Amino acid sequence: MKQIWRKQKPRTPGFIRSFTMETPLGDVLEAEFNFHERLVRLSAEIKAERGRIYNSTIRNGVVMQEKDMTAGRVYPVFRKIWPFREFFSLLPDKDMLASIGGCYEIYPPQAENQSERKSWEEKGFGEPFSTKYDSIFGIIRETRFQRWRRKRREARLSRGTRWERFKRRFWGDVQDICLGLGLCGVVYYAYYDYVILGFSLASFGMLAGLLDFLVRKRSVLMTKVLSFLSLGSYFFYTGYVYF
Repeated sequence: MKQIWRKQKPRTPGFIRSFTMETPLGDVLEAEFNFHERLVRLSAEIKAERGRIYNSTIRNGVVMQEKDMTAGRVYPVFRKIWPFREFFSLLPDKDMLASIGGCYEIYPPQAENQSERKSWEEKGFGEPFSTKYDSIFGIIRETRFQRWRRKRREARLSRGTRWERFKRRFWGDVQDICLGLGLCGVVYYAYYDYVILGFSLASFGMLAGLLDFLVRKRSVLMTKVLSFLSLGSYFFYTGYVYF
């Protein structure tokens, strides 16, 4: 598939590598690369718009300039370049793809799955979307409410359903309860003192909550903690008042 790109002499001064191709619909794509400055210039000549040319200049995953070359003015070209992302992903130059760094969702062929794309973006190659001129042209890609809803939905999906959360932590909580009751039973049979038993139950309840929060990195099951605290309070009060 990489043979669809043809090498040509760079037309822009300062660029040392250049590739061009024509899509099945007749659109002409061009990519130029300045290796020393890690600068990439992407160009799309769209046949459906009567040969209108859109240009984007990228440096190390950051969009430096977007322009409508036909009109000779600054213009946000994300919607013009993005449809050709799969073609640009097949550029036969790894250094050029690394300098593009995920802009317009252009990734190397080996970074196809979502986890690899995420790690690609986390390496500092920038956002795949160009928002440099959004404020100038009044483009709103995502409102605050939409962002809040998206993050809330993602958090809910990552947590899973209630049944999935229940299955994940059921056996761990059962083990905590059995361990706590067993240890407190040993303490009681060692001292035969309700006060010590109550103090042990309450202490283990607090310890179980701290283990969930600090070690297991999960939300504290308050039912478990309050159960131990309630039992501990009952036995402590009973032993202190009646024995």
